[in-house]
Amino acid sequence: MAAPYRGIRCETHLPDRLALRMLVQAFRPELMDRLVDEAERKERRSRLLPARVMMYFTLAMWLFETSSYEEVLAKLTGGLPEFFEEAGDLASAAAITRARRRLGVEPLKALCGHLAASAEPEASPADGGTARAAGRVLAFESVALEAPDTPANRVAFGAPDGDCRHLNVWLTSLTDCRTRVVVASAIASGADHGAESLLVRCPPGLIGAGTLVVGDEETIPSNLWHALAEAGADQVWQLGEHAQLPAARGLPDGSYLSAPVGGHRGTGPRRETVVRVVPWNGTGRPGARRAEEGGRRDRLVTSILDDDAVPADVIAARYARAGAGRAGVRQFTGQLDGQRVFLRSKSPELVQQEIYALLCTYHAVRNLVSPNYADVRLYE
Repeated sequence: MAAPYRGIRCETHLPDRLALRMLVQAFRPELMDRLVDEAERKERRSRLLPARVMMYFTLAMWLFETSSYEEVLAKLTGGLPEFFEEAGDLASAAAITRARRRLGVEPLKALCGHLAASAEPEASPADGGTARAAGRVLAFESVALEAPDTPANRVAFGAPDGDCRHLNVWLTSLTDCRTRVVVASAIASGADHGAESLLVRCPPGLIGAGTLVVGDEETIPSNLWHALAEAGADQVWQLGEHAQLPAARGLPDGSYLSAPVGGHRGTGPRRETVVRVVPWNGTGRPGARRAEEGGRRDRLVTSILDDDAVPADVIAARYARAGAGRAGVRQFTGQLDGQRVFLRSKSPELVQQEIYALLCTYHAVRNLVSPNYADVRLYE
């Protein structure tokens, strides 16, 4: 189907139309209208680019990330004319940017919150909300997204490194390993700051005794480790090869206790914190990966110190089942266009809008790009 748009013959092929219909199925128009109304972003007069159209446009930007604004809108209106007949066909890129500003960030942020809430298990007053945390496995992820180097973005997110024309904006998230739903997220100028903001924004009762948090990071944010420990959550992390984890005492199952030296930039558990290190071969069984196999990370670090109650092979199996590193947003962004993900937005508010749209688009396709672990028992 060809959609004429400002002189552009933009072909909306069957895969494009199917992808767009997937968005509409995941996010019904009535839901979009309600979130726009609650955020008080409903247009007050008839416009070529009403708020509902712009909600779907921000999502479609991630489906067609290499297309221009005009081409994305052409595919949207051409692929689903019955849903977007009110959208005009003469909007320029500048007009689309103005419409994005009118929409703002709150409706997309509210949509992320709606998705997270819809995945929450019910908690009864009798258990004090502990049912939400017990047995839950969450994957921590941090993803660097490159935003345009504009004065406004520099103020909000810091200067870029070296001669790079883009600056990094960090998205940190916690993803439920069963449903692959992002249950908490934060946007910050650095991964460490993002982890700190993430903890503040976590819904009450999300993390507690019986929760297992897994991660695959170069270093563990120290504030995150200790906050999770204080909440009673167990942790299993796969660390980078440069993490200093000297052995303090060996254990019969092949793991050992360590008082680690903090990672670079002061991250990682503090020196006085005792952790347990499990050799890891990239499978569900413990054991160091041989150098000739190309292994870069060969250790799991956990807060579970009792080797009698939870042996090393159980630690390795739980981590493998959780699928950390291939659980959610990081895998999705890695499939977009290589390992570098570029944002289009030149202002901090639209950067945030674009990132929340990324999270929502991931939700729509998560079962297609990530393994389904719904029937896997992560705890024996």
